[in-house]
This record gives sequence, C-alpha cells and structure tokens, in this order.
Amino acid sequence: MTNAAEVLWRTIFWVSLGATAYTYFLYPVLLEAAAGWVQARRARRPTGAPPWSEADLPAVTMVISAYNERAVLPDKIANCRALDYPAGKLTFLIGSDGSTDGTAQWLAGMGDERFRTVHRPVRRGKAAMLNRLMKQVRSEIVVFSDANTVYAPEAVRQLVRRFADRRVGAAIGKLNLTAPAGDAQVCRPEGLYWRYENRLKKLESVLGAVPTINGAIFAFRRELYAPAPRQAVTEDQVLGMKIMARGFRCVFAEDAEAQESVSTWRGELQRRVRISAGNFQSLFLAPGVLHPRCGWTWFAFVSHKLLRWLAPFFLAGMLTANLFLAGELFYGGTLLVQGLFYGLGLLGVVLSKASGAAKLLAAPRYFLTMNVAILVGLVRFLTGRQRVTWVRVPR
Repeated sequence: MTNAAEVLWRTIFWVSLGATAYTYFLYPVLLEAAAGWVQARRARRPTGAPPWSEADLPAVTMVISAYNERAVLPDKIANCRALDYPAGKLTFLIGSDGSTDGTAQWLAGMGDERFRTVHRPVRRGKAAMLNRLMKQVRSEIVVFSDANTVYAPEAVRQLVRRFADRRVGAAIGKLNLTAPAGDAQVCRPEGLYWRYENRLKKLESVLGAVPTINGAIFAFRRELYAPAPRQAVTEDQVLGMKIMARGFRCVFAEDAEAQESVSTWRGELQRRVRISAGNFQSLFLAPGVLHPRCGWTWFAFVSHKLLRWLAPFFLAGMLTANLFLAGELFYGGTLLVQGLFYGLGLLGVVLSKASGAAKLLAAPRYFLTMNVAILVGLVRFLTGRQRVTWVRVPR
C-alpha cells in the first residue's frame, strides 16, 4: 500500500469513528453541558411565562387518522373520554382513510357530540387525511395522536401548559413502550433505546430544540400548521421541522405520558424502514433546520438526527478502512472488535426465537438492524419505492 493510500484509509477510519462516537456518546455529554449552561443563565434572569389558570386553558382538538383500526378504537375512545381536561374545551376529530375493516361504520355509530368523524372511501395516505381534518380544526392547540396510543389522564393538560410560553410552537410527550409477555426480552432493547432517546429529548427541551417528533403524542399551535405534501411519509417530522425553522421552540413534556405496545422486532424493523425513508425525505421537504441561523435547533438536529441517519456510512467506512489497515496491531484489534460485534448481531437475528440467546444478543442485533433499516429506508427514498400508504405493523 502506498503512503497516500495509507493516509487516506487512516483518515476515513478516524473520521468515521469520530462521527459515530460523537453522535452516540460525545453529543450527549455536550448536550448536558449546554443544557446546564442555559438553565444556570435562566436562573439568573428568569423569563418564563406564568402558567395558565384553569379558566385560561385553551381549546384543544385531538386529531387521529385511523386506517383499519377497528380492533383498537373502542379502547382509544374510552381513553379519550377519560382524559382530564376542562369540559367543553377538548374535542376529537377522527378520520378514516379507505378503511376496509369496519372502522368507518363503527365511528359513525358512536353518537357522541365531542367526536367528529370524516370518512374517505379511497385511501390516499395519512398526510392527505390530516390535511383534510385540519381544515375543520378551530381550536388554538392541536394534538396529533395514533389510534393505538393510550394517554395518561393528565397527558393533554401537561402538553398544553407548555404553550403558556408564546415562544413554544410545538411539544411532544413521553411515549412509554410495552411488550407482550412472550416478546418482552426480544423487544427490551427498543425500550432501552427509547429511554436513551427520552433523556436526550429532556436535555434538548431545555434548549427548546427537540428534533425528534413523535406523532403519537404531538401538540402544536394551529396557526403554525403547514399542510403536509401528499408525498410526505413522516408528516409529523416534517411539520415539527418547519415549525422550528420558523424560530419557534419545540419542547419535551416529560410528564405528558402515553403508552404503546411494541411489535416483534421484525415488525419494528418494517416500521423503522418506513420512518428512515421519511427522515431522508424530510431533509428536502423542510431543509430550513439545516441552516446554522437556527442556533440550538441546528446543533441538535445535525448532532442527534442527521449524523445518526449517516451512521451506517460511517460504520461501513470504518470497517472498510480497517480491512486495509489490518496488518497493524492496533487496527487488527479494532477489526476484531468490529467483527465480533457484527457477528453477535447476525447471530442474534438467526437465534431471535431462542429466549436464552435473545437477552445476550439483543443489543448488538438491535443496533445492527436499526442501521440496516436506515440503509433500506434510504434506498426506498431514492428509488421512490416507499409509499405514503403502508400496512399497519401489528402490535
């Protein structure tokens, strides 16, 4: 190998390693420091808005797009009725987009004036349905929710109280994941990863720059709604990015809790492929957050999201460079570590049904499949194969 080639591969290795280490490990450390600095500054110069009184709480509309959700809708409606929010200030708008399982017929028979329903016989995708539903919303605050998401009684109230600060344009709640007893160990890494993500969101919220939008429990000011392009795959992510690009804060309401069940890891892989395709698409639909003038939002988005989406390329670059440099003791050792980690991940895929092995191999398998999902999602985005309609992942 020539000296120039050796320098090139060393550069690729260290840049790839540095970028991977930064997004997963160094960024959380820097985020802790930045959040601590902002909190100390606010303590010296308080600027927070006073909380709303009960009488001042604004009207809220919960918007739900339900495709073939007949099995979970009775529980969802019961959960909606149990929410703790002033009577007359919380209404629900549910859209059925081409459902074929009796969803529309069941909704039509509810007979509750707080619930309005819209049915379209032709399926055009979630973004198109949400655009249609939003034309009927008149409340100051809107909450997006999924049909299979169960809210804690105080969740809507806790989301809404963040909007007493006029600088806040959007708020997301804390989604807790549960798994069937038979899949508890298999799905455990999803819960661990979610707790890691929630910690990052809590710190990013101090900066008013939460870049990860979860449409299962997502509130925003109606005046800031930008109709989602019909081709949008992750319309909630695009909307949140556009709101932040306009200079509004997006915060994490940790005490606004909701719950969803986790699918099998195969089901989660399918979901992550779709989300990954939508994430890459969102860069073109809402590129404003990539401008450094967005300040903390730019810092959080690039560090937490963009580099994470590019992680598969960093991992591939590090492994490829390692192969060319394996003749040296240090690089031979790092190649062995990488090979062992990826080998355990592949073994975890093969032995996914073995309960004993699942616990040991779950973390490397989850990391491996998550990055594979990003690559597959990118291919689907580039080839236009990711549709705005999809088969709901069973949960």
